[in-house]
Amino acid sequence: MPGHRPYRLHRPWTVLDSRELLDADPFLKVRVETVELPDGRRIDDYYQFDQPSFACIFAETADGRIVTYRQYRHGPRKVGLVFPGGHLSPGEEPLAAAKRELMEETGMEAESWTDLGAYIVNANQGGAWSHMFHATGCRRVADPVTDDLEDTEILLLTRQDLLEAIGRGEMHLLTQIALVGMVWQADIARVLSRTHSPDTASPDTASRGKTG
Repeated sequence: MPGHRPYRLHRPWTVLDSRELLDADPFLKVRVETVELPDGRRIDDYYQFDQPSFACIFAETADGRIVTYRQYRHGPRKVGLVFPGGHLSPGEEPLAAAKRELMEETGMEAESWTDLGAYIVNANQGGAWSHMFHATGCRRVADPVTDDLEDTEILLLTRQDLLEAIGRGEMHLLTQIALVGMVWQADIARVLSRTHSPDTASPDTASRGKTG
């Protein structure tokens, strides 16, 4: 690639030992690892945790309304705006999970899906992988499945509505803000986009097997 400088070679750490501390499957597993760095240094207590992978969907209707819902989330201890999404079932492809979650949570299906990639939530301790999608041409075809722990208010917002809500601090989750940037920042969207037709499954990422 013209102008591209080769990356310096970085070597991974070596895991010498791993001991499980907590198994609260399927929600959380915690372990402590003994790792050796490339320069020979050794760390005896490097903590890691695993959580289920999940899909996060920026869904738009044919007239450009953005599908969100208002709900209490116990992590931030706040009511706020979130996008449709949820955990992948064991062995489930990310795109299939995204389609299922959109249908269950909103009763909608989409004409087109764009895969924006998978990203780990915590760089050092691991945790969940977030699979990001952009769905367009969404339309209501069924009633939502109301089995969440909290009441959910589905909202169809204009771009300006969502921007103003973000400005008021109504979106508290990092993955949600990141997804807005991926879709609305044209250069980022262009390099990330991998479009899927409505009836194709997304190939799973090699890293999805490590829960998170």
